[in-house]
Amino acid sequence: MSPVGYIVLKILRGGALASAGFVLLVIGIELWKQGGDVTGLEPGFTVLLCLILAGALWLARAIGRELSRHGS
Repeated sequence: MSPVGYIVLKILRGGALASAGFVLLVIGIELWKQGGDVTGLEPGFTVLLCLILAGALWLARAIGRELSRHGS
């Protein structure tokens, strides 16, 4: 893998992890607004956030595998 490709993948992995952290922050804020009551959360919004979180973590994992496969 070229050095530029390696750097781009590292940046993309960092961005995926940052977006996962942001989604966790949004979930935490929503829980805080509801006083810690999970049943008070909007189900559709919560499912959407969980899907985005799973996708971001899956992408970061896949990029990490790609980086480790080509030797870093």
